[in-house]
Amino acid sequence: MFLFLLAITGGCLGLYFGGDLLLKGASAIGRKLGWSAAVIGFVLISLGTSAPELFVSAGAALQGYGDVAAGNVVGSNIVNIAIVLGLGAVIIPLSINRAIRVHQLPLMLGLTVMGFVFLVDGHLGRLEGVLLLIGAVASIWWAMRVDGVPDLEEVLGEEVLHAEEQAAWLSMLFILAGVLLLLVGAQGLIWGGVGLAKVFGVPDAVVALTVTSIGTGLPEITATVLAVARRDTDMAVGNVVGSNMLNIGLVLGFSGVVAPINSSGVGMLPLSIMLLLSFLILALAWRPGYVARWVGGALLAAFTAYTVVLVQ
Repeated sequence: MFLFLLAITGGCLGLYFGGDLLLKGASAIGRKLGWSAAVIGFVLISLGTSAPELFVSAGAALQGYGDVAAGNVVGSNIVNIAIVLGLGAVIIPLSINRAIRVHQLPLMLGLTVMGFVFLVDGHLGRLEGVLLLIGAVASIWWAMRVDGVPDLEEVLGEEVLHAEEQAAWLSMLFILAGVLLLLVGAQGLIWGGVGLAKVFGVPDAVVALTVTSIGTGLPEITATVLAVARRDTDMAVGNVVGSNMLNIGLVLGFSGVVAPINSSGVGMLPLSIMLLLSFLILALAWRPGYVARWVGGALLAAFTAYTVVLVQ
């Protein structure tokens, strides 16, 4: 069991630092090539929030671990709302601005409903994967068209402003090292998660819905805590909403395209929780317009109860 826990820990670290290196390298190359802010913004959104989930789910799908591939996506979306937003709201009430309420949340909910419908029969085929990918690209395009692109300085700090000064070979080294760390980290998390499931005699999907999804959600947790510390509630909420959109559209869609997914182990409970939490955030966005501290506490408590029920 120790080796499996070590693999999971190492996998989480590999995913976290691999995603960070890939993001920095790709952004620097984009600046050097003269990419527009919109293109770099797309790269930041997709790589910055979904690279760990993408490598884990796609890798699991290719290896025939369909429950891990789908469970990681569903679990990550639950973790993003219940733990990431819950923890952030406990620290400071999270206001939800009009752009997120009117544009981004409906897009997230639409993709979530699509994912629920496609997974409810326990199977995700290539055609359904393609439809999810189209939905993800359309959602990102629309969100960037009506709300603008991310503030690059705010997302990456001073490094973006001086990206052109970074040597091209160093940027490429960042990208290669990031991809390598993501591959190794994803494999470590998959191997450790499957092994841990066998040790405790629980289905692969249960570990993917809990341990694996929390591991791949570390970037979102870190980003939200930092945003809350700066009292930037828009960034904290937007990070979660954008991540959930891409988890369903990009990660699940791409995983289904590379290999059809048998997700029968991901039952109605996690799928329903994912859908209900998405509707809850949309409802809170309209009234009262923020996530209160007591709601954050309730979300954390609900996740604990859900996990207990799941592992029994």
